Amino acid sequence: MKLAFVVLCCVLQAIVGKRISSKEILFPPQPSSTRIVGGVDAQDGAAPFQCSLQNRRTHICGCAIISNKWVVTAAHCVYRQIDKRLNIYVGSNDLKTGGTSYNVDKKIIHEQYNNPAYAYDIAVVRVQGSIELNDKVKTIEYSSEEVPDGAVLQLTGWGALRAGGVTPQHLQIIKLNAVQTEKCREIYGSSGPAPVHDSNICTLNKAGEGACEGDSGGPLVYNNKLVGIVNWGTPCARGMPDVFAKVAFLFDWIKNNTVSN
Repeated sequence: MKLAFVVLCCVLQAIVGKRISSKEILFPPQPSSTRIVGGVDAQDGAAPFQCSLQNRRTHICGCAIISNKWVVTAAHCVYRQIDKRLNIYVGSNDLKTGGTSYNVDKKIIHEQYNNPAYAYDIAVVRVQGSIELNDKVKTIEYSSEEVPDGAVLQLTGWGALRAGGVTPQHLQIIKLNAVQTEKCREIYGSSGPAPVHDSNICTLNKAGEGACEGDSGGPLVYNNKLVGIVNWGTPCARGMPDVFAKVAFLFDWIKNNTVSN
């Protein structure tokens, strides 16, 4: 089935004459499909840096607050979006109540996004005004250090319980085991939609635990620092690695594009 989708993607690209990202097939930002597979409800304060990237107040992807002006997310979440339709929702584990929304001022997508396929899937988004920081809204430090193989990481998001699942109101949380880039590349071999890139880090638990549709752009955390951003995977939690943008690899890009802007 995955091969059929990739072939269809190539045919459509030839017809319409523009690039179509396979990530939209794997972890598409789907407003109707949002929950982590195998997770539990996050407790208050478990992830005050978590935010929801929304299109006209509807959740499409996760994001993480890195300053009172900037959040970080996946490039594929924003590259076809119109800025004035986007908002960033912060301050609540509940998508429907208790949070605050900020309109988007601008987005910056990595210049090498999807070149090669699936690589450099990261973007930073600036809000209009400033995010008000408090006990429920905090920034997270992004890490320049590599994550040890097998380390236990934290993923949060409003991603699907299963492919095509329904939207939960409450933020989900799960612990996942880190898989280093080269090992992840070996696991996928030729079965993946593209080789795992050096700009990626992976996680792998047993089948039934992992990221899903709507988790894209969400934060992967180790030792209270941001180490990954949800990019792609084989949906959903089928016993293959989930693939994230590796923050350590992209650290300078994040810093340069947020400090200078």
